[in-house]
Amino acid sequence: MVDSKPNFKSYSNFHFLSLFLFIVHFSHTNSLLADDFKLSSIQQKKVDETFKFIDKLEPKKLKIDKSTYQKFSKFEDYYKFHFSGKKLSKWIRSRIQKFSFGETGDFIALYQDEEVFLGKIFFTLSPLERTLVLIHEARHADGKQFAHVVCPDSFEFLNPRDWKIFPAGKKGCDSLPEGSYGVTAAFLFELGAYGFISQTEAGLRYNSEISRVVRRKD
Repeated sequence: MVDSKPNFKSYSNFHFLSLFLFIVHFSHTNSLLADDFKLSSIQQKKVDETFKFIDKLEPKKLKIDKSTYQKFSKFEDYYKFHFSGKKLSKWIRSRIQKFSFGETGDFIALYQDEEVFLGKIFFTLSPLERTLVLIHEARHADGKQFAHVVCPDSFEFLNPRDWKIFPAGKKGCDSLPEGSYGVTAAFLFELGAYGFISQTEAGLRYNSEISRVVRRKD
């Protein structure tokens, strides 16, 4: 007659082994997922080069008349310090603790809990364009009030960084002048005012950014 009593020792060992294998598998899976989002050495170099580009933007002499500068400059109002590349670099780093690579859908980058996911398009952009993206995402760290609102269906402006992305009818606009597009516009104004880029380029880029600031419909 077969003994019908369960072998508790074997049963316990089986479950211990199963739990051990599950933990190993779970840890390995998480490690793989983390590696999937980790920047490659080439991608990390692009990020580092972007911050080096920002650090060099130290203003010297205004290239426009002082009255025009005082009328249109919003940098100090929005950032709470006078324009300085090194200070701006610290401002960004204080808000973004980690950069990862991942799918970003209809966006070039996405901010989430002090981490920014960079899409593949980001790494094809110029240093200035990459800087605008980082400033934009860093602003999102300052609170939900800076979350995007839906652009009007009648919004006819192009996305200058990727023409395949259509802002109309999507959450790609701001309702506050000091939001993500407002702070990038303020930054671009300083670049033109101090001669880092031409006034024509600064003006066109400024207008493109500021066009994303729309009134919220209550």
